[in-house]
Amino acid sequence: KKKSQKYWIRDLKKNKANIHLLNDDGIAYQATTFHHNQQIYAGIAPNLVQAYFDLAYEHIQWTDKYAETFQYTAGMEFGEIRQVPSNQFHRFLQYKISAIVFLHLSVEAFINHIIPDDYIYEKKENKNGQFLEKTTKFSKIQIERFINFKEKLTEIIPKIPSIKFDINKNERIIGRILEIVKIRDEIVHLKSKNTETSVYYQSIFHFIASRDLKVYLYAAKKFINIIEPEFIKLDSITEINNVLEIEIDREENLHIGILFEITKIKNTRISLNIQKWKGLKKNDEKLLAVTSHLDLMERMNIISDYLFTEKKHRFVLEIFKSEDQIK
Repeated sequence: KKKSQKYWIRDLKKNKANIHLLNDDGIAYQATTFHHNQQIYAGIAPNLVQAYFDLAYEHIQWTDKYAETFQYTAGMEFGEIRQVPSNQFHRFLQYKISAIVFLHLSVEAFINHIIPDDYIYEKKENKNGQFLEKTTKFSKIQIERFINFKEKLTEIIPKIPSIKFDINKNERIIGRILEIVKIRDEIVHLKSKNTETSVYYQSIFHFIASRDLKVYLYAAKKFINIIEPEFIKLDSITEINNVLEIEIDREENLHIGILFEITKIKNTRISLNIQKWKGLKKNDEKLLAVTSHLDLMERMNIISDYLFTEKKHRFVLEIFKSEDQIK
């Protein structure tokens, strides 16, 4: 039944119509549509497994940048134990938490994806020491809703004939995936501080802050790619933000005045590339004089965030501003 465009647009706004988009090879994809400010937009949504994995990987890379920055921004008030500025440490933990949650989501979405639509899981139980054994059958939809992650991973996946994955040969991978899921559950289901001791919270945040999440990322990637080869290809995240880059290649140009110039620049992201001339090291007095003012600039709401990393031939100071700070 044909409709005029007016009725078609009306149905789209009510989510009662579908759009299919063709790529250059003539393959059709069902589009995701939404409307904003009286304009309708349509796009091809990403694969959820890969989208979650990409977000986990990107956030892990950000945590590495923050960890690198701490050696330049942490205070010396407690001698060998150096205190990280609170705002930076909070963002560091936030990225770590996001990475853990998205990594768990990517593996669970993949498991749900590979279970065949017609698969029936028969679960046998013997409750309360009874002699009679009860068998419950679960469809794919019921598996997704009612079976926990560990059971899906260790009990269901090995029983699906079309899936080739040996649990015994991949115990380390399974162990790491279950470990990340356990801490994800702890994060999501944190109870009130009134009912838990400080030791409980300290242990969770210690795990989040101290663990190298790339170990778990590679375990998830290997698990997925064993079952479906090359489903995940790991590349560095290409940052597409509008970055204004400033090059400093002479010693006399590295001074506190450069920060005052940066405050005048109306850009949300500025990268200060400091070339490693002879004798310039991370404990250089001029370099420390510049970085020591960044926390104060953040507290004065001149900048919103900053990162400091060391490359082979240069130091990179990234400064971020909010839209309000560049007005």
